[in-house]
Amino acid sequence: MSSKASQTPLTNEQIVAQYKEMKQQQQAIITKLSEIESDASEYSLVISAIENLEPSRKCFRMVGGVLVERTVGEVLPSVKANRDGIKDVVKKLEEQLQQQTKELTNYATKYNIKFQPSS
Repeated sequence: MSSKASQTPLTNEQIVAQYKEMKQQQQAIITKLSEIESDASEYSLVISAIENLEPSRKCFRMVGGVLVERTVGEVLPSVKANRDGIKDVVKKLEEQLQQQTKELTNYATKYNIKFQPSS
């Protein structure tokens, strides 16, 4: 096949469909980012609640759907590690969101997409 076949101009419907798909991808990233930020906040609350407790104090933690008894000294490092891992994921999702937003803006500019104000 020639390269001309792959460069056929898109119809208005195809342009709109592609734009809507890109917008949905952006919204999915925003939703996931919100969920993960909420998880990070919960981890931070747990950390602030137990970090000043005696390390030998008994505490309970849910592991794989099972409630297990541990000590604060055993649980605190893993909870902090989990929170830090979540923060890394948040950072990556924020980068993806920036990239997706940039692509969406470029696409809208390229195809001269105009937005009508909602009533």
